Amino acid sequence: MVTKELKVAAVVLIAMAVGYLLAGGGILPNASGQAQGMTAGVICVVGDAFAGYAPVVVVDVADQSVLVYEYSYSGRQIRLTSARTYRFDKLLTDYQTAAPSVEEVRRSVTR
Repeated sequence: MVTKELKVAAVVLIAMAVGYLLAGGGILPNASGQAQGMTAGVICVVGDAFAGYAPVVVVDVADQSVLVYEYSYSGRQIRLTSARTYRFDKLLTDYQTAAPSVEEVRRSVTR
């Protein structure tokens, strides 16, 4: 019975040691993430390939614009397919949205 308790205690201690090391106990470097929308730089996302092409979306946070490119794997070329600033889009309260409208929600919440 004592050996079973010692084995359980050893497993618990090993698990605690591994958890400590993985949580930044000195062996692995600490990782830090960037909060979404909290950058003044550029965000780039490459989408999944489809039919030999991959979408590349670039968001310039400071300029408040979105650029969409299409990368061709076979031709090893990239071309701009769409560009738009969203600076003024953010000023809209309701545009092509399904019910309920923004104003209906505002009235409902402020009652």
